[in-house]
Amino acid sequence: MAFGDQRAFPQLRERLIDKNRPLAERLGALEILVKGRDKELGPSLLAILDTEELQSPAIRALSAVADAKTPDKLLNIYSKLSKTAREDTIATLVSRAPFAQKLLDAVEAGTLARSDVHAFHVRQMVSLNDQPLIERINRSWGKVGTSSEEQKVAIEKYKDQLTKKVLAKADLSQGRVLFNKHCMACHQLFGAGEKVGPDLTGSNRADLNYILENLVAPNAVVGKDYQMTLLQLDDGRVLSGLITKETDSAVTLKTINDLVVVAKEEIDQRKLSDLSLMPNGLLDPLSLEEVRDLIGYLASPSQVPIRGPRPEFDAAGKVPGALEGESMKVISKSRGAAQGQSMGGFAMDRWSGNSQLWWTGAQPNDTLSLEFEVAEGGNYEPQLVLTKARDYAIVQISLDDAPLGEPIDGFNAPDVITTGLLKFPIRQLTSGKHTLQVKILGKHPEAVPGYMVGIDFLKLVPSKDD
Repeated sequence: MAFGDQRAFPQLRERLIDKNRPLAERLGALEILVKGRDKELGPSLLAILDTEELQSPAIRALSAVADAKTPDKLLNIYSKLSKTAREDTIATLVSRAPFAQKLLDAVEAGTLARSDVHAFHVRQMVSLNDQPLIERINRSWGKVGTSSEEQKVAIEKYKDQLTKKVLAKADLSQGRVLFNKHCMACHQLFGAGEKVGPDLTGSNRADLNYILENLVAPNAVVGKDYQMTLLQLDDGRVLSGLITKETDSAVTLKTINDLVVVAKEEIDQRKLSDLSLMPNGLLDPLSLEEVRDLIGYLASPSQVPIRGPRPEFDAAGKVPGALEGESMKVISKSRGAAQGQSMGGFAMDRWSGNSQLWWTGAQPNDTLSLEFEVAEGGNYEPQLVLTKARDYAIVQISLDDAPLGEPIDGFNAPDVITTGLLKFPIRQLTSGKHTLQVKILGKHPEAVPGYMVGIDFLKLVPSKDD
């Protein structure tokens, strides 16, 4: 392959799609085929999207393959992908103008949440320099890019709105959730996140002026180390990111979700932008309460747990309308025991009905499936309360095989507490039986390796827009 001999490609494609082969062999075949720029790789990549461990690398590889089936295939499975695979999907769809048009179709149809498309992605689509696409983006998102005068007006508006009294009410836990979604791919704070942009931990975060100037006008002053590079490739793609390494034959580009090695012979045009990787308009899709929570968290002196508000209890000590975890039917589990547990001995928090479903004896990649019933079909906001302790796992919760939000870290020390009320995007549910799935992903670095899981309750709140 290194010397241009592609006779092994058909054999490698067969190895890639063969589910009976070890995963390491399939990943190795994928790596060689991608590096060899196999022009017939598209159908094989689409064929392996049902293998969870191959999804992210396959989706990233699809950006280099101009297969017309890619957008529809990815959008059809989008709701069932992991958080990382969904991020890779967005990045792939904004790399080509025809793909981006399909992405906008999905956003306008409501099958893909507008909030999943980062401001960086919008700017990436604009950089494709496709006029019909740009006109459509301007109609959907408004004008992309703001003048310095507009930014000054926006900064003053936020300063007037975000008084000390308002910021004092910030939900720092929700602010951390927003940071993880909008900022963590490029920045570190309290040791968590990526080192693409500056580490924010030691910055002047307590100064509201400083925070607003960097959030609203990130391109006002751009350090040389953080200037974005645009690469127009010979296959029609446009990539944008930071150059982290360069040799005589290739450049390594850090994008918002990947580290890409690009051969110089593939680059048609290269441009160093005056802009930083951080886009304008980051706060535009957020409500004032979300802006308040994000800025409150950014200004916090120490890390805060991801935790929701306390639910409302009735006189009997239960949450009205809750589907109690210990009452759900266990329909399958790959390992361990799942049974009810009294929580009366843990005084630092409160559980609905003073009990939970307790899953013990499991390990990473194990799954637990619970059954519940919906009396009347409609749109519902899923709400969930889990338990956190020193030996609890990081889990991914899914509803009918579709991920319910991001992974949840069950670690807390020294006290046993709940996650608080975690709220998730509205789902359409039919009447009848449904499943809540729990998959153990791993553990917090400081957690005792017990990999336990506790489910207090699931609550389905009818949507007001239904």
